[in-house]
Amino acid sequence: MIRDHTLETVIAGLLPQNVIVRAGPIVAAGALPAIEAALVARAVQTRRAEFASGRALARDALAALGRPVPALGATRDAGPAWPQGVIGSVTHADGVVAAAVTVRGALTGLGIDIEGPRLLEASVWESVFTAAERATLCDARAAAQLFSAKEAAFKCLAALGPPPTDFSDFELIATHDGYRVRLASAARPLARMRVRTRLHGERIVCAACCHSATGQPD
Repeated sequence: MIRDHTLETVIAGLLPQNVIVRAGPIVAAGALPAIEAALVARAVQTRRAEFASGRALARDALAALGRPVPALGATRDAGPAWPQGVIGSVTHADGVVAAAVTVRGALTGLGIDIEGPRLLEASVWESVFTAAERATLCDARAAAQLFSAKEAAFKCLAALGPPPTDFSDFELIATHDGYRVRLASAARPLARMRVRTRLHGERIVCAACCHSATGQPD
């Protein structure tokens, strides 16, 4: 397994210390555990490589967490089926993949996202951003960063219960160090959820966390 320690450090810097992060390049898929192989039996080669690389890093992260598993199945929304008492997230883009895991406790939700060098043109803003979010955007690069932050937030929200139907179900509110998250049905942002972003070369890296009632938001 090839690891990208620099990317791991960048992602870990956006998360609490008790989160284990693994990252590395997407490589050709080798032999997979039977449960995992069945999930991508009909997938094209590139998708198999993304999947296999992500699952390998996720399993390595779980082992480092002290929760090793021989294989990871999938949930109804196709995400990894984490072991009981564990939350996590996997992302891939621009030839790299990353996984982050932690024991459910101080954190109740976790989501990470990576985007490669890309622009999100104004023609699609209305379909992925709320009116308030669109008012904050100055260009297509800023839109790409906000989109990545929403991807991370979406994954984090999914860990808390039924996932949002789409990106219009919540909006991000900029703060001095990232974003807070407000559900469309709520008047105020979620008190214990934060999204942080960072540029790593040409890549956008985002991480979202939701703290428990006894945990401390970043």
